[in-house]
Amino acid sequence: METAFYPGQRHDETTVFYLGWGMDPTPFEGMARARDTLFVWDYTDLSNPPPLPEGPAHLIAWSLGVWAAAQTLPRGRLASATAVNGTPWPIDAARGIPPALFDATLAGLSEAGLARFRRRMCGGAAALEGFLAHAPKRGVESLRAELAALGAAIRSRPGADLAWGGAVACRGDRIFPFAAQLAAFPGATAREGAHWAPEVFAALLGGRGA
Repeated sequence: METAFYPGQRHDETTVFYLGWGMDPTPFEGMARARDTLFVWDYTDLSNPPPLPEGPAHLIAWSLGVWAAAQTLPRGRLASATAVNGTPWPIDAARGIPPALFDATLAGLSEAGLARFRRRMCGGAAALEGFLAHAPKRGVESLRAELAALGAAIRSRPGADLAWGGAVACRGDRIFPFAAQLAAFPGATAREGAHWAPEVFAALLGGRGA
């Protein structure tokens, strides 16, 4: 797992942001941060989870980062925890990504396959253009290794959960279906938008709530 620390407006509390598959902090760097923020990404190896900083820690977890956070963070150590467009059961016909879709994404992962995935993730040409202007600095081989490792780990580990204080589910999500998110989090806050939800991320990082 990789981490990077970005200072925010407040230093007495920390946001811990578990990103989705294939990410690094680049797409989030332009978003204002109410608190010091520790970004976490690349779940190829889960054996080195980041130590939580001193003081209150507020978790944001997106996409497959929801599962990774539940697997690696200590229970009872978080001041708050919010899931965004993801579930603790990410390869699941009812509560996550349909298994056939997950497997097809891995099998077809190439430059062209990644481009198709990102179009689905962003939900439209304008959002895709904005994302690509600040795309993660990672290659296809790195993404393939991470997704293969995630698939094996998810299928071999029992489901784990955190004391999630809230969840946000976007109706237009074409990665984690909206209905699956509601099945996992019946009380989720519904929002318009796609899997890549920069307005939600900016609100949460800015301390405004989603």
